[in-house]
Amino acid sequence: MAVEANIENSLKRNISHSNKEDLKNQMIIKLVKTDAHFRHQQRGEPDLTQEEKISIAEDILNKNPALFLERYSQYLNSEDIRYFEDQKGNYLIDFYVEEISKRCADSRQNVVKNRRYQALQKLIDEGEYFSENEMKWREPLLYEQMVGQYVTESEKAAQMEQEIDKSDLRFSSILLKHLDMQTNKQVYEFQKEKEGEQEEEEEKESNENISEADTDDEEEIDNKKEKISEAERMYFRDEFLRTMQEKFLSGQDASFDYSKVDNNADYDSLDIAGHDAEEKYFDADEDSDSSANTVQRRDMQLTSCMDESGCNVAER
Repeated sequence: MAVEANIENSLKRNISHSNKEDLKNQMIIKLVKTDAHFRHQQRGEPDLTQEEKISIAEDILNKNPALFLERYSQYLNSEDIRYFEDQKGNYLIDFYVEEISKRCADSRQNVVKNRRYQALQKLIDEGEYFSENEMKWREPLLYEQMVGQYVTESEKAAQMEQEIDKSDLRFSSILLKHLDMQTNKQVYEFQKEKEGEQEEEEEKESNENISEADTDDEEEIDNKKEKISEAERMYFRDEFLRTMQEKFLSGQDASFDYSKVDNNADYDSLDIAGHDAEEKYFDADEDSDSSANTVQRRDMQLTSCMDESGCNVAER
């Protein structure tokens, strides 16, 4: 048994050593293809060959791993730092490994942010995903709060008329449409119930009770909601669209498969105009809270507007 254990441990060490050699070779090969500095050269001296660069880098790494990291950490990534796992405890090595990890994490976040922005622009250009009708199906409660409650009965009838595909009036198609509407209604009721539970929990935490005066105020607000101007209705429509776009960028769109974007390098090819537009978009939102807080803030703004008999849209 002891002999077998020794053989197993020996095999593990050999495999571990082999993996470390592979990591080292991959790391150095990538390094020599960068613009990293390897040795001071005299004027007129020919450039170092790749073999010479590999030899210099290996020599530094074998003799002084901390010095290697000091010189070349900016060219290393999260895969490379696996080579230094068995050297934890050295202050300098730990410092540079942590710096590389942070940089790679920030870089990944930026990559994901950029790719989602490009996907957003593509979906906007295609027109369907961020159409009002599609957004209403994905977020029925939010739509009702920000847009639907201001739609007149005649406008609702016109919308339903548009949603009917008159070229396909088969019973099966009509049945599927009815099932879709029922599903959407269930989603709406679920979201409304969930929001109600959340509000109830917040009320318990703050130990606040709704008084009769509060109820009267709410009824008064409900009456005012039907009397907003066309400009205000357009304002809330725009806010609804922007909220849906923010939810998409922040990863809160439950109906979207983000893996097809976040891990897709095809979205990395940015033209200059697109990149400038992207920077402006994110700069505008830099000081804002998360999308969830944004929605809550807008709901509060909506209520405040109603108390003041309408928002001053021109000031937006």
